[in-house]
Amino acid sequence: MSSMRLLFGILLSLLTGFETSLLADTASQVTGSEPSAGWAEVEITPPLGIYLGGRGGPITKSTKVLDPLYAQVTYLKDAKGTGLVLVSLDTVGIAHDLSDRIRTAIVRELGVEYNLVVINCSHTHSGPYMIRDLMAAVEPTPPIESDYFKSLTDKLILATRTAKTNLSPVTVEVFEGTSKVGINRRGKNKQGKIGIIPNPDGPMNEKLWVMKLTPTNGKAPALVFSYSCHPVIVYEYAGSAISADFPGVTRNTLREKLGKDLHCQFIQGTAGDMRPRILADLQKKRFRAPKPEDLQQAGHDLADDVMATLKTSGTKLNLNLAGTMDRPFLPRDKPPGKEIYEAMAKEEKSKYRQAVAAYWLPRYESGDGFSRGDAWPLGLIRLADNQWVVYSGGEPCAEWVPKITQWLAPRHLVVWGYSQESISYLPTEEMLAAGGYEVHESNHTRSTTPAAFAPGINEAARQSLLRQAAFIEAPVK
Repeated sequence: MSSMRLLFGILLSLLTGFETSLLADTASQVTGSEPSAGWAEVEITPPLGIYLGGRGGPITKSTKVLDPLYAQVTYLKDAKGTGLVLVSLDTVGIAHDLSDRIRTAIVRELGVEYNLVVINCSHTHSGPYMIRDLMAAVEPTPPIESDYFKSLTDKLILATRTAKTNLSPVTVEVFEGTSKVGINRRGKNKQGKIGIIPNPDGPMNEKLWVMKLTPTNGKAPALVFSYSCHPVIVYEYAGSAISADFPGVTRNTLREKLGKDLHCQFIQGTAGDMRPRILADLQKKRFRAPKPEDLQQAGHDLADDVMATLKTSGTKLNLNLAGTMDRPFLPRDKPPGKEIYEAMAKEEKSKYRQAVAAYWLPRYESGDGFSRGDAWPLGLIRLADNQWVVYSGGEPCAEWVPKITQWLAPRHLVVWGYSQESISYLPTEEMLAAGGYEVHESNHTRSTTPAAFAPGINEAARQSLLRQAAFIEAPVK
């Protein structure tokens, strides 16, 4: 019996050791595996007759398609199996409810964390009207828009599934360069007031960030590139046309240079106060009327800058994905005087602005209906230990970049705007006293408050980002 027990013990030991070895080998394969990525693109051109964005209210209906609109989906997974989904839309923005529905659907489809699904809008002013919920005095969503939103959601889910199906091992590299396609638009007029005037000496975010995903199986790569500039060329010479504006030209040009199978995805940066330089008449201190050739030139110039950036020394990323999102409260100031709306009520050429006046004037009488601030979407993503992403909702101005870079130093980062949902422009606290469109006028047609931001927004953003960084880097117990 003792010999049988001894033999059984030896066999059990061998079997246990073999099982342990298998588990160890499997764990080794998982932790040592390569990152993977998959991607897809889908056309999202709306039907003609839909209102166009970038004009405040729903004013202009589309009558023709200059070039189609697209959405791109890139799905990244690190060696641990953590996933990140980047969605880019050729739209002016996206409302909270629609963004939440799409992100939630992607979470259910892929099993990724909600905070690791990022929707970024190119902010083309020649795409569908997307922000009806944010604006004062607009009518309920018409069927053409609600049908489009459903179609958009369905198409993005299909693209997400395709991206998942296309997952394959990749190498991940990041390249950084600069581009002068954009220029600061907060110049001073003859009266010394800030207007939409080219300002070559003003703050600019010239950073061009390019992430290259190269499949190890030899298939065509993917480029995800980010730059900061308002896509506002087309809508000023073809006001009722649908177009992706210069980001679409850049994508097409890069495919011509690098191969038709290239996946090319644009992510808008901090373009709040950045406009196309090609339209800047510095001698006359104004932005001139655009022409079709300006669209091609701006798009080709940015593509050339992407190509030049790809020739620099890139940084290989060992993906270590993590992400958070916060909603810090950004306070608003007191509303402007009601005389703004009394004057607006007399603007006979604009029925929409008259409707906005009719919306706000009774609220000035009652004192009700003025929001005290916004719960602002602000997120942080760790792509790798040596590459971070800060993203913001709304339209952040270029002045935020040096602040965020300093707050999160020494982490190496890129800053994206126009992400997750549209709200309003986001100037820094230092910009408030100078005023201008981004500070004041852009708020006058909003439905929650026409007030500018108040002091305290910088500190709220800083504390939020530091909390998020601490959370991501905190050891898991």
